[in-house]
Amino acid sequence: MRDLSVKFWEKRGHWVINANRVGLDTKHGNFESREAAMKEAEKLKAQFVLGQDVEAQAKPKLFSVRDALDDYQANQALLQTKSYFEAQKFNLGLLAAVKFKGIAVGKHQMERLGRKSEREDFRTCIQLAIKNEGKSVETMQTRRKHWSKFLKFAAGKGWIDANPIEDIQLPKPSKKDVRAPKVQPGFIAWLQTDALDAHAAAFKKAAEKKFQYGQRNHLTISPAKLELMILLSITTGLRQGELRALRRCDYSPNRQIISIRGGIDHGTQTIGRAKTEEGQDRDIEVPQAVCAMLDDLLEKSRYQDFDDLVFPSTTGTPLRKNDFSEAIKPMRAVCPFKDEETGKPLHFLWADMRHAFASNMINQLGANWVDVSESMGHTNPEFTKRRYGHYIEDEEKSQRKRDAAGAVLVNRKGR
Repeated sequence: MRDLSVKFWEKRGHWVINANRVGLDTKHGNFESREAAMKEAEKLKAQFVLGQDVEAQAKPKLFSVRDALDDYQANQALLQTKSYFEAQKFNLGLLAAVKFKGIAVGKHQMERLGRKSEREDFRTCIQLAIKNEGKSVETMQTRRKHWSKFLKFAAGKGWIDANPIEDIQLPKPSKKDVRAPKVQPGFIAWLQTDALDAHAAAFKKAAEKKFQYGQRNHLTISPAKLELMILLSITTGLRQGELRALRRCDYSPNRQIISIRGGIDHGTQTIGRAKTEEGQDRDIEVPQAVCAMLDDLLEKSRYQDFDDLVFPSTTGTPLRKNDFSEAIKPMRAVCPFKDEETGKPLHFLWADMRHAFASNMINQLGANWVDVSESMGHTNPEFTKRRYGHYIEDEEKSQRKRDAAGAVLVNRKGR
């Protein structure tokens, strides 16, 4: 009998054995090195030659879903921010409580969830469990995301054959109202002053703090880098994913132009295509003052290769979405603006900086939706008009009210 071959499974990030000759999968096992995989392959071959039941011996030790969840969360604790980890923990607790065939999912054996005979029933069970909660579409999608990530992790570990809920269907968010929130007067100035001061103070405090084992500093974006990111967002309208994917070769200091060549794929956290086809391969003019700051940042960066990122993490990889969320938390704490609909403190997002850019473009260009759409990287001008048309409509309405109120005044000139 020939030796069993081994190979590196790039999608999962580990070594596997092509063990179909001994009655197992073509991608059997989960090994950190080629040597470990080869050693196990020789062991399987020897067992098969001796007539032993290889399949029975190769099966993983049975353990409950609750045990698997504990193992997964221990793995995630050091990889996620505290807020994300707590949200994930809450949602996984809900998964453990879902009743599957009369028994809570957490009490089932892990391998049962991956059986082909049970897969369709489990997928239907999960789909109904998510939908029947009566929550918003966004909440349902969050539930699915956390549950699916756990099951994908389990499949990668070899605990189950495949993620049984990877393709479950949920309602899509309503697109009836795509209007962007209004940018309040003073918001853009506040972003460049008090907001940055709040982040700088929090960053300094975190840098001085002594973290215990298992803890880490979640404020990973420095004040200088954050200031430049904000200025780029409000002067060019770059999406967060486009900022994270921006490379040195995308910036032309002589022409003072940034070329958008892609964005971050939120699933793989790698550089892929931009969010829209129209957003791909577009050139954006950058103000001279922002170019000067960008030149200074790039000169001081430790990553000097042509295709290195403009805003890398400490290891040279793209910043995470959570890095941006953590960066603006100290800014939210001192935000003086109120939500115009609820009256509560404004819970602004990174996307609000893109809305600020749109607001300024419309003030400068008026209702020239083709040019505004091109600058924003939108699919078409009609979408841009639906998204931001009320900016102009509201201003025109306010002006008509002012004119109407002023019509009652008597002209006192010359009296």
